[in-house]
Amino acid sequence: MNVVTTPEKILVMRFSSLGDVALVVPVVKSFLNEHPDKEILMLSSKLYADLFAGIDRLEFLGADLKKNEKGIIGIYRLYQVLKKKYQIIAVADLHGVLRTFVLSFLLKLSGKKIGTIDKGRFEKFALTRKGAKIFRQLPHSTERYLNVFKGLDFTIEKALSELSKPLQSNAANPKIRIGFAPFAKHSTKMYSLDNFKQVVSYFNKMPYKLYFFGGGSAEKRFIEEWENIFDHAVKKTAEVSLKEELELMKTMNVMVTMDSANMHMASLVDVPVVSIWGATHPFAGFYGFNQNPLNAVQVDLSCRPCSVFGNKPCWRGDNACMKQITPEMIIGRVESLLV
Repeated sequence: MNVVTTPEKILVMRFSSLGDVALVVPVVKSFLNEHPDKEILMLSSKLYADLFAGIDRLEFLGADLKKNEKGIIGIYRLYQVLKKKYQIIAVADLHGVLRTFVLSFLLKLSGKKIGTIDKGRFEKFALTRKGAKIFRQLPHSTERYLNVFKGLDFTIEKALSELSKPLQSNAANPKIRIGFAPFAKHSTKMYSLDNFKQVVSYFNKMPYKLYFFGGGSAEKRFIEEWENIFDHAVKKTAEVSLKEELELMKTMNVMVTMDSANMHMASLVDVPVVSIWGATHPFAGFYGFNQNPLNAVQVDLSCRPCSVFGNKPCWRGDNACMKQITPEMIIGRVESLLV
């Protein structure tokens, strides 16, 4: 059997979630800008291929973690593909989970240099614990990713800063497009849909065009209902791919989101985002890349943040961090971007 080889590559691994993988995009772009003699092999879930489409000198290798690449056998199968098909000179593990640890170990046995992310677990625990919080801005995820490359003796922070540019809404457009993404994976990161509906209602008038974004079946039912309720809502004609979703998002003047994947996707296509924060906090390092911190709508409570990812129940039991955010606070922030 003939084995097809490719030029030397840096293997970059990050499997989930969608928002975390999206934050890899500006980092790998920066790496390639600053190191024109290198190539990247991006290993991630096959569902996220569209995030990396069109990036020169980047090859995407999609894994099906529920079938072919599931479990230890699947990991070993991935290793065999990597070993036989690609000339990998170094590995950047941007995930730091059992799957990537095993792959890194196998590749290290083959003589590859390995760099692994420092997730800052103690810092995040200190930020989110009940008492004696150390309340400070932690490194952004992109910084943590950059540090992995630094550990491999690559520097790319200059190119990353060059990618950072002020985001401006194209308010001169006579039809102002506002994208609404009212959903999040965890309930503590979701604003009340009734209150969110009040925000949408305010903009249901000229000169606004309203677009709704969401993925799951329950989310789609809400979206279909709202598309029928609001006169200025634009209905999606069919199921759209991730690539098509990004293309549509790119045309928005502003996006209104939770602390969610949609915040990161909008950031990838240089759209200003008004994001709504409850149990989580931008200080944990997961804010949208290049977004203005002033556009994070949140209230100051001594218990915030109580979770890094929003996957823990409210300590108070009343979700005050979300309930104290008024629709007017969100509306005001959106309008400030459309002036």
